[in-house]
Amino acid sequence: MNSNFGIYLEHKSIISISGVDASNFLQNIISNDIHLVNKTCSLYSCLLSPQGKFMYDFMIVSLSEDNYLIQCNQAIVDDFISKLNIFKLRSQVIIENVDQHYKSFFFNMAHEIISNKFNATKGFTIRNDYGFFFNDPRLDDLGIHGIISKEKCNDLAKDLSLNLLDINTFIKIYHNAGLTDLVPADALSNFFALELNLKELNGISFKKGCFVGQENTARMNLKNKIRKRVFPIQIMEGSVTIDETITVDEKKIGKIISLDPCCFAIINIEDNKDSLNKTIQLKNSKIKISKPYWLNLN
Repeated sequence: MNSNFGIYLEHKSIISISGVDASNFLQNIISNDIHLVNKTCSLYSCLLSPQGKFMYDFMIVSLSEDNYLIQCNQAIVDDFISKLNIFKLRSQVIIENVDQHYKSFFFNMAHEIISNKFNATKGFTIRNDYGFFFNDPRLDDLGIHGIISKEKCNDLAKDLSLNLLDINTFIKIYHNAGLTDLVPADALSNFFALELNLKELNGISFKKGCFVGQENTARMNLKNKIRKRVFPIQIMEGSVTIDETITVDEKKIGKIISLDPCCFAIINIEDNKDSLNKTIQLKNSKIKISKPYWLNLN
């Protein structure tokens, strides 16, 4: 079977932000540096609360000068657009949902039809007649995202001889990598950006200056004392429930924060690093707290 596969990410939506103030508008509110986005580089970023807690995360692609496409989860797209319009004030920007023009895909590898010079650099981006293709900006060689023109989707699948797989493959890949793409935003909104590993995932710039939530985020980073972090959970046996306490030797070390479609927990890592990657017996289950390969806790 052809090993080149694609997955339609039906849970993704695309927002267009355009206008003479688009760059400055985004630079003032998002956690990453919009000036790093260009025709060959896409970006991962977030919008935080004024307290520095998570609200929304997204990918940013440059459509043209002063025009950006934002790929975000469909479940939050209306709320996200409403929030952006609140920040808009007098900025000369147009914010609109453009799902009628694009579909989102995930590909496991590049192909000469995409580009014979495609490389695995984080965020590396090309544009062609099909649309945009970019490496995940967070991790090297994880996979390629596509923002594809709707009218070209059938042609792309045919021309690449794609095996079209269902979303469960994407869920497995990203859960194993420790990425919270499919975790509902409200399950993450109680946590600070650094607790969600957004620094390690290249989602925050500490050089760009002010952004919403920057003060608390910078202070936590300077102190370098992140007591809690989010981790993917492997359920080895039985079942768990939302908010279920995780205990080791009668000591509470965390709790389950999401189940569907993938399980994550927030873990107090102080004095509990020995519990990572080990099987833990809970009331009705056995679980493993998986430490992502890219997360350095030293």
